[in-house]
Amino acid sequence: MMRLLPALAGFLVTTASASEPEAVEGLDVTEFIDVLSTRVTHTAGMDFDGPTRGDVDFTTASVFALLGNVELAPGWNWVPALRYQFSSLDMNALPFGANPAAPRLDQGLHGIALDSFLIHAPEGSRWLHGAYLSTGVNSDFSVFDPRDISLAAAIGSGYRFSDELLVGFGVYGSNLLNDPFIVPAPVFFWEPGEDWLVSYYVPRFIARREIGDNIRFGFEAGWNGGWWGIDAFNAESRLEVDSIRAGLYYRHRIAGDAWVEIGAGYTFANEVKIYSPGGRDLFPGIMGEADPAPYVTVGFSVHRW
Repeated sequence: MMRLLPALAGFLVTTASASEPEAVEGLDVTEFIDVLSTRVTHTAGMDFDGPTRGDVDFTTASVFALLGNVELAPGWNWVPALRYQFSSLDMNALPFGANPAAPRLDQGLHGIALDSFLIHAPEGSRWLHGAYLSTGVNSDFSVFDPRDISLAAAIGSGYRFSDELLVGFGVYGSNLLNDPFIVPAPVFFWEPGEDWLVSYYVPRFIARREIGDNIRFGFEAGWNGGWWGIDAFNAESRLEVDSIRAGLYYRHRIAGDAWVEIGAGYTFANEVKIYSPGGRDLFPGIMGEADPAPYVTVGFSVHRW
């Protein structure tokens, strides 16, 4: 399962942006992080594989905000951030003749987390080091269960090989309290030309072109989904949504460091499953993999306070 958050990218990007300009010259990695961002993404009509098994719509609305930048000691910074995401999952009424045992679900889902980045950028060094810790809750909030608590962490380092290239590597772990998922996580930011950017930070790849000072146009691909504790089907169940989306986006500066964004594309590798408290798949052969489907997204961001 792809349950990754942009944790490693966050602390490497914030590492450089939190440092004094004299300590990190050349590649301006502050281009890759916003102090405030909101985004709404809607994926419509993901048909479950197989005949007469219905479809599912999935919508997310997220807010991310940096809360500050505290210098603990020379070269050491603590950067807290707050994330909230509301998700709506609607499994539509199944067609005539479908399996009557198949679930029907119209669920509002919440995820809130406090992220902490501990950053070390030695003065005069090309190395960047960081650690990340995130604690939060993923739930429909109808009933609270300790298994709804989320804990994720990452640690890694980055090295600026040149003014145009930064490469990092680390280890990221999610759901550490219940079903740990740990994966190595590479990161890179490359500016092959004055107006171009190519980057990868888990779980997002971007290839972007700047057109003047106010327009950015590009291609992005990344993971979309999550997990939540839900009170459904006579139990405190666990709902998981996984997909990969890929498409084009357009960003336009509206004033100062404020930008608006629109995008569209397709999701693939879609999967929706519901598990019992013991981890048993509640609807094998009915739910699971779903066909590719189109998505649209709109967003607003502030680059610096």
